[in-house]
Amino acid sequence: MSESPLAAAQCLFAQALDAVRGVAEAGSADERVSVLRLCEAVARQVDQVTVAAVAGLDRDGVFADRGYRSAVQALSGLLGWEH
Repeated sequence: MSESPLAAAQCLFAQALDAVRGVAEAGSADERVSVLRLCEAVARQVDQVTVAAVAGLDRDGVFADRGYRSAVQALSGLLGWEH
């Protein structure tokens, strides 16, 4: 049985974070500045993926199918967000 694409991505992402964390903790000053720039770029890309996932789930009616009246309510329930 092969690993799902999401499971493979999670594994690779964890490995990448460990590598970046190591540089953030023990790298040179220039490397740590580069870590800041990398993290900002990655955070923007993660935000874009999140927005696309939420839009697709909302558009496809997945939230409504699960009993949520809005995307905000769905995110609150699914991700444990509180007002």
